[in-house]
Amino acid sequence: MDAAAGALTIKHQPITSLGWPAMTMGFKANPPSLLKGLKVGQKIGFDANQGSGLPEVTAIRRP
Repeated sequence: MDAAAGALTIKHQPITSLGWPAMTMGFKANPPSLLKGLKVGQKIGFDANQGSGLPEVTAIRRP
């Protein structure tokens, strides 16, 4: 996670709505404030879209 850059890496299950298999990949947080209070290794739920450039996380749910 790079809060200063507003980016994070997520290991996720398949995201069928986007046609993505399970993988580990980088995302841009939109808005970057989504990263506030997150810790490396923390399990989350998230919403994502293709974005422009890096895919974007648009919502984060903490268990």
